[in-house]
Amino acid sequence: MSRKTGGADRPRSSSRSVRDIVEMHSTRQLPLINRVTPISRLAESIKWFRHSRQLYVVDDDKRLLGIINLQCLVRHFFTHHHGTNINPRHLLSIITTETAQDLMLQSPLSVGLDDGVEDVLQRMVTSKVEEVPVTDNEGRVIADLTMIDLLMEE
Repeated sequence: MSRKTGGADRPRSSSRSVRDIVEMHSTRQLPLINRVTPISRLAESIKWFRHSRQLYVVDDDKRLLGIINLQCLVRHFFTHHHGTNINPRHLLSIITTETAQDLMLQSPLSVGLDDGVEDVLQRMVTSKVEEVPVTDNEGRVIADLTMIDLLMEE
């Protein structure tokens, strides 16, 4: 079943792929940072990308290694606001963190261009994430997809 939008038939998202959505955002700059980016530059980096609240940590070939989301940055930079029950292991990790690779969350959810929108939406909701990197067959980040992108499709 299709519905009318602006005078043209548009298929429902159940038959659409990630490729259909990311093509509309092909000029969007991706929030990529190298694994050796200093911690001191992360807040500046995330501020630069208005559509995203996370950074994709990549190697020199743009292969996804991990992500750093806004919550992770807040926990790192504002530890003193999290009360007196700071885990000593967490405190040690803060002290020894120097680069993006030290802070990143490994094995993040990512999607491919040919994944179905409904499947991706279900995985995002289940994983409680609002944006995901889109990777090619070699694991290189080639686009990103946000919940706002998906909402605009409905």
